Amino acid sequence: MRKAIPIALVFVACVVLGQDQRSGWTDKNNGQNYAAYMLKTTYYERGYMSADVKIRQSVEGDIFVVNPGPVFHFQNVNVIGLPEALVRQFMKDAPKSGEAYSADRVNEWLAQQEKWLAKMGVVRNLPRQETRMDHEAASATVTVSF
Repeated sequence: MRKAIPIALVFVACVVLGQDQRSGWTDKNNGQNYAAYMLKTTYYERGYMSADVKIRQSVEGDIFVVNPGPVFHFQNVNVIGLPEALVRQFMKDAPKSGEAYSADRVNEWLAQQEKWLAKMGVVRNLPRQETRMDHEAASATVTVSF
């Protein structure tokens, strides 16, 4: 009897937790939600950081409605913690103000610059990157700290 109560409580907890699906992602709609996620990610990669994807049902099948929102652009790219002479060289290939924002662009630039710093013999910890999105201005400010 004592073993049955904890097992029953675990069972009830699993049922209750299983019913609380705020995300709406279930096994039945896994394909739909994954497709919506991939659409949203594709828009993000092209600078549409406010993109929203809704799924509507129709007789013909699923309809994905995309509201891309504005294209976000780089506002500023800042480097903190390097000597000024290195900052100028480090920023040579950095994303420029006005370019469409892309996290991939930032990551590729940082990877290239980390290799350059290693080649120069500058021993540094890996940089920490912070990106602030201004949704009203549709802009991004990237700060790289060493």
